[in-house]
Amino acid sequence: MKNWILFVFMILSAPWLFGWGQNGHRIVAKICYDNLSRKAKAEVDKALGDNYLEQVSNWPDFIRSERNWKFADPWHYVTIDPDETVGDLLEETHKDDDIDNVVEAIELMQAILKDDAAAIDQFQKLMDKNKVEPLAGSIKATALAFLIHFIGDVHQPMHVGKNQDLGGNKISVLYFSEKTNLHSVWDSGLIDHEKLSYTEFSAFIEKHHRPNKEELSKTNPIEWAQESVTYREKIYNTLYDNTDRDSGLPSFSYNYQHDFIPVVEHCLAAAGYRAAAMLNEIFG
Repeated sequence: MKNWILFVFMILSAPWLFGWGQNGHRIVAKICYDNLSRKAKAEVDKALGDNYLEQVSNWPDFIRSERNWKFADPWHYVTIDPDETVGDLLEETHKDDDIDNVVEAIELMQAILKDDAAAIDQFQKLMDKNKVEPLAGSIKATALAFLIHFIGDVHQPMHVGKNQDLGGNKISVLYFSEKTNLHSVWDSGLIDHEKLSYTEFSAFIEKHHRPNKEELSKTNPIEWAQESVTYREKIYNTLYDNTDRDSGLPSFSYNYQHDFIPVVEHCLAAAGYRAAAMLNEIFG
């Protein structure tokens, strides 16, 4: 009953809480789960118990409405300005033990799932300090939920954003004549406009976007983030290609959907396949 209540709240929660949007994260989780080895799938099922990966993939956004989990808010993104690289930033932030961004959060969850005692102790102390409980009473389930979610986040170009506009949140645009912001278009607008369920969307991606060796060879979250920076710059470079005369705002409609939905599909595919490759490596 408790898990069902959690599920209902996750569906009804305000959309601004979510990274790729609820369907986006479910798509990543579905692709990941479909491509797990038999052993990895058994370990994931054992860790999650009555829950399933697509469901818990949105739990890290759901808990952002809880005050005590606020310490994890910076784990959903990394800010990379145009004059720096992901590597430069992390070289600086790695000097302390704090978890400051999505790349470091992925590394922590990966270490926890590898049964690294120091990582488990670090995370347990964080939860104890902030008086929060792990998902389903399990640190491993919590780490899985965070890992699949954060891998999705780091593949969303606006989650590897610029500080000056908060990853596109401060850039107003028109999307099919409705005023919104650039970040929201990429979080959920482009995906939701396709009018597909997450199972339909993931099935389409798995049929048309099979992973290649070059994609799967990128196993370092730093590489993933830098890849997202490349896509981000393409998004900014085409931001004002179409401007609404009356509002002066960038105006996106069918042309924008046509040009960028393949990028969305690629990012979702890369996230799902790479998450599966990581979990297959962790669980043997």
